[in-house]
Amino acid sequence: MTINWKEADGTEWREEFKQLKETISIEEIRLLNAGAMTMKDAWRLGALHAEYKRLKKNQPPDLPNLDR
Repeated sequence: MTINWKEADGTEWREEFKQLKETISIEEIRLLNAGAMTMKDAWRLGALHAEYKRLKKNQPPDLPNLDR
């Protein structure tokens, strides 16, 4: 099994989350950019990741182009 390290560092979901969420606080932006510094930050970042997965799940899927 190989690990995609570019995806494993967590930066891609953070950037996409900023675009998906309609309103985002300054504290959330700081947390997404800088990462967790304390245990409280880690809990909040985990909650943001769970919210990202929920928002991503509600997005319509990308369908292939069937026009020929």
